Amino acid sequence: MKIWGKENLELKSMIRKFEDITVIDNLELYEKVSAYGDDMINEATANGALSEQGADNEYTQEIARVGIMCADYETAYMTFKTLKFKSPLISDDGTKETEMAQKLIFEYA
Repeated sequence: MKIWGKENLELKSMIRKFEDITVIDNLELYEKVSAYGDDMINEATANGALSEQGADNEYTQEIARVGIMCADYETAYMTFKTLKFKSPLISDDGTKETEMAQKLIFEYA
């Protein structure tokens, strides 16, 4: 396989797994496929297949295929806790930043 744009960089052939799977329907398979996806990303990075943004090669296509299957499983079978974001403008005691600034101004004026 070659990556065009990098002086026709020659890549070693990748080994595909889970080619016969189109849908992940249990946690055990999800974990195996997810680990395979992580391995593919590491291998593609080491081989230079991800060195260009928007690269289209065997690695990126396989990573996308595996990622889509994992995302579909997560959507269908997993529940995640929602993230709560704390405003940096409010202190721990609930005082707004402008109120805190006014207190400082009056204390040191």
